[in-house]
Amino acid sequence: MSNADLTAPARAAAPDVVEPRTRAEPMAPEQRRAMIAEQAVPLFLEHGAALTTRQLAEHLGIAEGTIFRAFGDKESLMRAAVEAFFAQGRARMVAGLVDPSLPLPDKVAALVSGTRTWTSRMMRMLSLVPRDEIRQILSGPRDHVYRDAVAAVFAPEADQLAIPVERLGSIMRIAGMAANAARFDEDAGLSDDELVHVILYGIAGVPRGKD
Repeated sequence: MSNADLTAPARAAAPDVVEPRTRAEPMAPEQRRAMIAEQAVPLFLEHGAALTTRQLAEHLGIAEGTIFRAFGDKESLMRAAVEAFFAQGRARMVAGLVDPSLPLPDKVAALVSGTRTWTSRMMRMLSLVPRDEIRQILSGPRDHVYRDAVAAVFAPEADQLAIPVERLGSIMRIAGMAANAARFDEDAGLSDDELVHVILYGIAGVPRGKD
């Protein structure tokens, strides 16, 4: 057998083994900013303002300079992360709202629990921005989404409630903020059951059979 016969199969297989590499398309600046801001949210929730750009860069597997080129400074990064949190959080809150067919007490209990968790995270994220910017953030264009979704959930019981369903979202949010008062006063904290009782009978009146 000739040397040509021995080497022919290897040459024939070579094209199947060696494949040219292609470079991924570069990310547009706005896409890069959005990606960094969104992925920074859980780290800011964990570390607060103490999170460093170096920690974030290591978490994302990018150079620290990439963050500064995208945002300019840490303050701009934190604002972008807060905006991303609200965009994500409201969408998830609406998607996870309870089934409108559930009994009224179960609806209130589910919303109290979800709103309380959301509010705790919201307050942590809002601590990243100056106080004079908080009102603008809370009254942003997406602010009505949660209120509208809560109103839709309680629409079947609208005639049983003491207040318009359109106001329930605001009440739920205020209750969630009040529930976190334990951060400042340990005796002021309320359990989920206590909040459910206050909200349920505050909006629906005294339960039947009781004075």
